[in-house]
Amino acid sequence: MKNSKILLLIVVIIVPIFFLTLAVAGIFVGFGVTSAVSSANTDSAASKVDGDKVEAEILGIAAYYARTKDLEAARQRLAALGLPNVEQYVSFMVDRYIQANRGQPDTDTENLFLLADALGTSTESMIAALATPTPTRTPTLPPTATPTPTDTPTPTVTPTAAPTDTPVPAVAVVPTDTPAPPPPTLGPPTNTPEPTATPEPAKPAVDYVVAEAYLLPNPSYGGCPGAHSIFVTVVDVNGNPMDGVIIEDTGHAVPPKVSGEKGPGKVEYDLWKNGFSLLITKNSDGSPASSDVTPKLSSVDEDIPNEWLVQANYCKDLNDCLQRKSLNQLCRGHYAYNVTFRKTY
Repeated sequence: MKNSKILLLIVVIIVPIFFLTLAVAGIFVGFGVTSAVSSANTDSAASKVDGDKVEAEILGIAAYYARTKDLEAARQRLAALGLPNVEQYVSFMVDRYIQANRGQPDTDTENLFLLADALGTSTESMIAALATPTPTRTPTLPPTATPTPTDTPTPTVTPTAAPTDTPVPAVAVVPTDTPAPPPPTLGPPTNTPEPTATPEPAKPAVDYVVAEAYLLPNPSYGGCPGAHSIFVTVVDVNGNPMDGVIIEDTGHAVPPKVSGEKGPGKVEYDLWKNGFSLLITKNSDGSPASSDVTPKLSSVDEDIPNEWLVQANYCKDLNDCLQRKSLNQLCRGHYAYNVTFRKTY
């Protein structure tokens, strides 16, 4: 009897309290899941808006520069955006607008190209794409009717009276004295100006420029291609490969390389979770050479600008890059680059 009362007390008091605790916990868990989903959706929308605002601002700056040619003001407005490598970002925008095939002429694409060219980040592929003329159709004119010839009437000959001889009066010729020409006036010889020499064209600031330097695209978002190299090509002013040119990294972390080792004008660097900036130090004849320096080309996630990763399809947008870097979800140690050095004369 005593045990029955204890069991009844447990059923009446303890069981309702247990179920009430489960209900309250379910409410808090559901609220936490709903808040997390809402926060993720809000962050994704904000990321898209921020990317659109940055692109719209750059388009406005490009239009301003195309109208005023005020490069210093354009640089100040670009710097205010706070992007880590804004010049390369503008270059990537030009490539993306060209690949989008927006048609010619496209004012936004042309303005972006002018700004990229002024910032020194235009490429030969941009120039070729924007310089290709669009053929225009020549209208076909209807054939011109050939007029039918008409008969030309034969003129009527009117007889004329025979001419009579009219005597010509005789003219008396009176000789006149022709005065002799005056003697020439002597004076000092006239100075003949010497021809002006054509000035020699100014020599470029450097012997070689960086025509291209970019991260090779990822064929599949979320995947990793696997390559970890820098592929370098050296060409002359006309675009022909050049062998025997000495290429070095600015930190002297690896030995110098000679173009032509991997094909006409080509050389390769391996990246093992490191990176370097490259330049040319000697011509093919061994004489010293001056050169532009590439940006740092690295296989370490933190060294790579987010704009490069977005352009190369490793990230969807800038915020996606920040999140994937923080979670180590990118391709650490597996990135490849393409670089072209071009001689300036």
